[in-house]
Order: sequence, then C-alpha cells, then structure tokens
Amino acid sequence: MSPERTAGLVLRWARLYTRGLPADVAERRIEELAADLHDQIAHERNAGIADGRIARAVAARAVRGMPSDLAWRRPRAAMRILLFVAAVLAIPAVGMLVSDQVVWSAADFVLAGALLTIVAVAFELALRRSGNLPGAIALAALGVAACLLGGSDDAPGLVLLGLLLLASAAAIVVRRVRA
Repeated sequence: MSPERTAGLVLRWARLYTRGLPADVAERRIEELAADLHDQIAHERNAGIADGRIARAVAARAVRGMPSDLAWRRPRAAMRILLFVAAVLAIPAVGMLVSDQVVWSAADFVLAGALLTIVAVAFELALRRSGNLPGAIALAALGVAACLLGGSDDAPGLVLLGLLLLASAAAIVVRRVRA
C-alpha cells in the first residue's frame, strides 16, 4: 500500500472521530493532520526510505495515536476509563507485592488492560445512549465467547468478564430501545 493511500485511511479515521463536531473544528483538525502526514511522507522520501516502510510508519503512528484521538474527543470519558483500568490492574499488582501466590506476567497485564478497556468503553457507550445494535451484538458475542472459554478453562475471572460484556451489550440495547 502506498503512503498516500495509508494517509487517506488515516484521514478517514479523523473524519470518523470528528463527526458531529462543529464543522470548523473538525475541518481544522483534519487539515492539521493532512499537513502533518504530507510532511512526514515527504521527509521520509527525501531520506531515501522505501514507500512500503513509510506506509507502515504512517499506519503505526495512526494506531498509536488512536487513544489520544478518542481522548481528544471525549476527555472526561477517557479519564474515567483510564482510572477504572488502572484501579482494577492495581489489585493484582499490589497482590504480587504482598504475596507469592499472585503471579502475573506483563502479557497478563496487557491482556487484562485491553479487556477491561473494552468493558469500560462499552459502559460509556451505554451511558451516552449512542450505542448501536451491531456494536451490542459484537459485545454480546465477545461476552459469550469469554463465558464459554472461562467455563471450559475453569477461569472464573474470564466468566465474570464475559458477564460484564453481556451486561454492557444489554444496556446498549435497552438505551437504544428507550431512545
């Protein structure tokens, strides 16, 4: 994929997360991003970097920036999610400090953080009444999968996570029906 095509996808993402904002604010953000992407591509081409590598760098930068993009749009929601995930992950971290029976690897923390973030975002969507049916179905599917995997693997934490995902999917559907 060419760097320009990758930049086009990044700009589509920007149009998505700025949707619903005042037109001048959204357009200013997209223009800033377009200029920055143009400069990055030109600079890296002048340095002799191959187009494939430039495209991957643009894509990687976009993925790393997605949490910031969402936080820029909804800073209070992002702060609530961050605090929730940090508070829950602090429990096993403290447990590891005070007991030899709690043993988590870095991968465990990353996976738990990702799953907790999904749950927190789902609840935020439910609270804002902006959830949609396909999103609720996807969350419910994740919840069912987590319950089944947790039940067969004897992992009560995974079953609980699945139940939270199912509850958040139900909340999204209920809010959608009431709206």
